[in-house]
Amino acid sequence: MITQKFNRDSSVEYVEMNFMVPTNAILREYKQVKHELVIHRPEDGHKDWYAITLFGFGADKTNSHWEYRKKREKPFVTEIGERCMGTLQWVRSLPFARIDDVRFLVIKPKGYIAKHIDVPERNWLEPLNICLSYPTGNKFVLNNKEVHYRPGMPLVLNIHYEHYVENNSDEERVHLLVHGKKKQEFWDHVETFRQP
Repeated sequence: MITQKFNRDSSVEYVEMNFMVPTNAILREYKQVKHELVIHRPEDGHKDWYAITLFGFGADKTNSHWEYRKKREKPFVTEIGERCMGTLQWVRSLPFARIDDVRFLVIKPKGYIAKHIDVPERNWLEPLNICLSYPTGNKFVLNNKEVHYRPGMPLVLNIHYEHYVENNSDEERVHLLVHGKKKQEFWDHVETFRQP
């Protein structure tokens, strides 16, 4: 039983949630839209990292929601999201007060996400990062320690810490990423956590 209290500003590296993820159903919807993936952040030195947005500011607008909010845009269900309504229905069942964006993030075979820190100026336990497929040969390193992802595993990552990902397999690595304002009861679903 977890007695420690968490919130967005907690300094742990990650918390694993006990949400039951309908992994196979989400992957079935992903396979219907995967041909519309767009390259994600190539300017930052990543290789073969792709994304598509289900809920946000456009299917091909795959950066974080705060970059688009500056223009006073409002998020919506994209044309991709219209074809993944089961996935969005499940996300809406989670204890969020507000959903900001929902995206598939995919690393193609032999691709990688280069080392980076998303929010260097603060500890920030955000976003909900859900593993849908994690072929043998993948490696996710956060704060110089490997995270042992498995399909169906939902983590809230502290993106203040440096992290990188390698897909040294012949298959795609597929994750679902959810940004949003969490209700206080969201943190009642922490299964385990890792200290820095």
